[in-house]
Amino acid sequence: MSTLSEKVLNLPAVPGVYLFKGAVGEVLYVGKAKSLASRVRSYLGDEGFDPRRRELMDRAVDLDTILTDSEVEALLLESSLIRQYQPPFNVLLKDDKSFPYVRVSVQEPFARLSVTRQVRADGARYLGPFTDVKLLRRTLREIRRIFPVRTCRNFEDYQRADRPCLYYHIKRCVGPCYSRARVDPGRYRALVDGLLMFLTGRDQELLKRLEREMAEAAAARQFERAAERRDQIRLLEKLRVPQKVMVRGGRDTDILGVARHARRAAVAALLLRGGRVVGKETRLLEHADGLDERAVLQSVLTQHYLNQRELPRRLVVGLELDERELMLEALARRGGHPVEIVTPRRGRERELLRIAERNAALALEDLAARAAGRRARFSAEVLELQRVLGLSIPPYRMVCFDVSNLGPEGAVAAVVASENGRARKALYRRMRMRRPGPDDFAMVGEAVERYWTRVESDELPRPDLVVVDGGAGQVSAARQALERVSTMPVPLIGLAKREEEIWREHGAPLRLPRRDRSLRVLQRLRDEAHRFGLAYHRRLRDRARIASELDDIRGVGPARRAALLKAFGSVAALRGASPDEIAARAHVPVPLAARVAEHLAASSPARAAGSRSGS
Repeated sequence: MSTLSEKVLNLPAVPGVYLFKGAVGEVLYVGKAKSLASRVRSYLGDEGFDPRRRELMDRAVDLDTILTDSEVEALLLESSLIRQYQPPFNVLLKDDKSFPYVRVSVQEPFARLSVTRQVRADGARYLGPFTDVKLLRRTLREIRRIFPVRTCRNFEDYQRADRPCLYYHIKRCVGPCYSRARVDPGRYRALVDGLLMFLTGRDQELLKRLEREMAEAAAARQFERAAERRDQIRLLEKLRVPQKVMVRGGRDTDILGVARHARRAAVAALLLRGGRVVGKETRLLEHADGLDERAVLQSVLTQHYLNQRELPRRLVVGLELDERELMLEALARRGGHPVEIVTPRRGRERELLRIAERNAALALEDLAARAAGRRARFSAEVLELQRVLGLSIPPYRMVCFDVSNLGPEGAVAAVVASENGRARKALYRRMRMRRPGPDDFAMVGEAVERYWTRVESDELPRPDLVVVDGGAGQVSAARQALERVSTMPVPLIGLAKREEEIWREHGAPLRLPRRDRSLRVLQRLRDEAHRFGLAYHRRLRDRARIASELDDIRGVGPARRAALLKAFGSVAALRGASPDEIAARAHVPVPLAARVAEHLAASSPARAAGSRSGS
């Protein structure tokens, strides 16, 4: 028996954290459990394991455990260990540190304001990230008129020389390095606190504080200080811009939107302070394949929020969490105050949640575009369809199959495609069915198999979603055809006409509101396939009718019939032509052209109607 198996069999049934380790002692995976014995023993079985977990157990040679008093403590410890070791088999959270942050060195006696792209655990306050560095620097220049704090790096040099810089003379810094400025550390700290209140969106609270200090200074006959507060209030009111993105209530709130694309996932957090959106943070998760949105949210809460010193009062998420009560207790213990997790169904917070989801999707799109050397933007309808169907990637390219027949002969299939919700006519295809109708299931299978053969040969691009016009039978037939020719898995659904139900391979049919934008994308695709197939079917019927009339003429075989149809296109056009015109345009002998004209004139609808009226 291996060392790993012995340790697993001897585990106690208590809460704790377990660490799988590799051959050289590297940490491969960190997990927490309410009962270490039952949880870790489940890793010894092979049944039902995904390939990634099997790979973990192939590489793991040792196990380490840390016992805790409760599952909450295990959750907190798991969070810190994942951040410390960055195990390759955990879903890893990455901060978007390429964006600028505002840094305020509150750990220093005279705090410095600066912009940085690196977040360090140095005791300073980091605010952001911000997406537009030019706008950020312009805003900070205006803010320093109200809160003139220092920005210099060489503060000690100025202090030793007792000589202020230019910013002191233009009133953008109070000059803590200059002895004649007589800057009191307490008053400077109040200035920094006001700056932080403004940057975190608590400007209403800041205005009330400044108005109170102005009144107190006036009552104490400190008119210079009162005038200073008055000027700050005026500048602050001028700088404040009314924001449309507002919600009621003043509690600090983070709104978390999730997006997934293949092995990556992203969570965008809109930061609401004082009812206004004051910033956005985007966090990326690697190795997220196989995770649903609940698991992604759980990973972000565990790795990010349980490692923060200051937590918001509310977290707004799109789905109910599996371990909600456990997470609430852990967040409250970490933040020192209760944290509420809510899932809105309607209202302004629901709209903000959709905005956050769009921001998360945008972050993944940027990564994919940079990796592929191109620009790619998914429409809101495509992203909504991904969420509704639970797909791992947005269905950027979709194809829809529809068959059209009115009996055993003349059955056709139409294939239409869309990219980002818009028709892609260059990828449309139509085909005559080789199987006799009217077996819809067999014809759907034939159409899918023939089309997908061209996909596998790289003649056509690979779709992200396959749609068939129909229900469970058509979906089953299409899947059997895909299994015969496809080398990679592809999602498949059916859209039934009568109730507009979405038939999935697993689970009950899905009914969406008639105005749902994701349903409309599927309806447009299905209706376009029906139109395209019906037009082709009518065209073939017209050709067959024309051909049947020409077949009765002596001397007209397949070659001359094709020449006549190519030259005139229809029986009506051919019927109105003279023998000389028929001979010239179709390149047939004049006697044959005369027989064609005579036969069509005798069988014309007008002559047939006249003969009936005469009788």
